[in-house]
Amino acid sequence: MKKNMQNDELRLLQNERNGICISIILPTHPLSPDRRTDRVQLEKDIQQARSHIQSRYGNAVTGSLMQKIDDLYNQLDFMHSTAGVGLFVSGHVQKLVRFFFPVKERVSISDKFDIRDLLYASFYDVPYCVLVLSQKVAKLYNGNLNTVIEIADKYFPVKNSDEYEYNRPSRGSSYAGYSNVKEFKKDKSVTEEIRLKSFFRKTDELLHNYLNIDTPIIAAGDNKDLVYFSEVSEHDQNIACNIPGNYTAYSERELGNLTWKAMKQFLDNKKENLTGDLREQIGTGGPVITGNAIGEIWRAALDGRGYKLFVEKDHSLTGYVSDNNEYELYLHPPKHAYTIVPDIVNRIIELVTEKYGEVILVENDALRDHSRMALLTRY
Repeated sequence: MKKNMQNDELRLLQNERNGICISIILPTHPLSPDRRTDRVQLEKDIQQARSHIQSRYGNAVTGSLMQKIDDLYNQLDFMHSTAGVGLFVSGHVQKLVRFFFPVKERVSISDKFDIRDLLYASFYDVPYCVLVLSQKVAKLYNGNLNTVIEIADKYFPVKNSDEYEYNRPSRGSSYAGYSNVKEFKKDKSVTEEIRLKSFFRKTDELLHNYLNIDTPIIAAGDNKDLVYFSEVSEHDQNIACNIPGNYTAYSERELGNLTWKAMKQFLDNKKENLTGDLREQIGTGGPVITGNAIGEIWRAALDGRGYKLFVEKDHSLTGYVSDNNEYELYLHPPKHAYTIVPDIVNRIIELVTEKYGEVILVENDALRDHSRMALLTRY
């Protein structure tokens, strides 16, 4: 299954180095009247970036970069916006990113892009399958975020060609009639279950052509169909969520909006489990450095010891790094020569990812007892 563009965009921005990298990130509003202010605020942010570049680099550099930003601006549809947008521009990069979650407004001009929101999005950039079951047909969809696309090939959709057919019982004597009807209904129910399970077993076997061992499945169908499928499926470990109901007539857009809520909840639970494991490591004295000792986190990140960094998505701090020793980090200006790092948290994120560590952006306040961040170290 092909992944969403979020991870491709993340890699592109991560690989850009040693140039002028402009990141303009803005929360947007899908509904009126707030969306009317989005255009005005973005224009202010663009002008802020323009003024900064002109004062620092001159008009020769400003012209080409601002033209790229203007081109991205003209691509925006403020009447049909998402929860946030990001404009990313450098000498080699020109990217417009739409975010499905609220973002914090930021304008960054540095030698690297501000990738925090893309890192947050990448956690949810997980391809999944949607299996819509009914007694007549089984449909399969490839899903990513709130977009699903139906698979139409030699395997799916699968039609049930063996639906139960029966003759009504003949009218017997008045004494035997009720007994005959009861036996008939019992026989019909058993036969129906056998045939449905056979149909769902066949459907399950076809899933082998589309699933990896860890591909999540959102299964949708009437409760009885979901139970029968679960009883015969060899992919029970892949089921992320069951959604009861008949959705065979749903459009791809309707189904995508429905299943994405379930998939996001599944991934949120996964993130909460990871955070719970981290808290347990902290409680048992594992190899974890909390945000109370951000200087130690800084040194571990520089040394490449960062295995997993957990940080609240909007946590930000200004840092001061000694000019004589890059390992010396201060949260207040020291008396000797130093370099200001406008967002030391963002710089730590960059260091961990550059040295092949993992960064997990958690919700705000999830790590409030640990000064908003924690680093699980390799040793």
